[in-house]
Amino acid sequence: MPLPMHTHEFADGAALAEALARAVAADLRGAIARRGRARVALSGGSTPKAFMQALSRQVLDWASVTVLPIDDRWVHGRHERSNERLIRENLLQGEAAQARFLPLYRPSPSPEAALLPVLSRIANEALPLDVAVLGMGEDGHVASLFPDLGLDTPGLREIGLQPRGRAPALAVRSANAPEPRMTLTLSAIFTAPSVYLHIEGDRKRRVLDGAAGDPRSTLPVRALLAGAPTPPALYWCP
Repeated sequence: MPLPMHTHEFADGAALAEALARAVAADLRGAIARRGRARVALSGGSTPKAFMQALSRQVLDWASVTVLPIDDRWVHGRHERSNERLIRENLLQGEAAQARFLPLYRPSPSPEAALLPVLSRIANEALPLDVAVLGMGEDGHVASLFPDLGLDTPGLREIGLQPRGRAPALAVRSANAPEPRMTLTLSAIFTAPSVYLHIEGDRKRRVLDGAAGDPRSTLPVRALLAGAPTPPALYWCP
């Protein structure tokens, strides 16, 4: 039996972006009403740009919101491939610029060298999350948790993909990624009561459905679906 998801299908990316922005904003308003603050972690790539722009236009107490990347390449925050830059340019605009931003990148030669201070800051200032919005690559990776995770470092895959653990972040390297990266682990992502999976395109949907329906799958997205405390909400369009 395929793993469960709450599926929302849309005709195009524009409709999806607006609907996802409304859903995430509602979650953030609820968290602010309960605790006076809200925390959201967002994935990068080209797919979420329209969603981030739509979210920036939502009416929120943005000064009470903390935003961080789910993962980032180990490049300066102004680099064209930086998820920090993507979030700043597409979300943290207008009223949303009042939100607090927690970068994963630090001025260090490698993510491994910066791991301890990043772990401390995430644990103390970012968790628990209220919302996590993930994408998925065509190879089935989520965050920067790639299928070859742990190939060169035994145990790294287990740390990154276990649903409950003490390590909220990992420094990772992959043959499929030109730069080293820093990423949240699934145990950190699962602190969010609202987890969204934002996917566009038929090819990615086939990868997702294949992983969801195959108990032998070792793709990271299968670990996401299998380990999530509540089924993630899939927002998809062709």
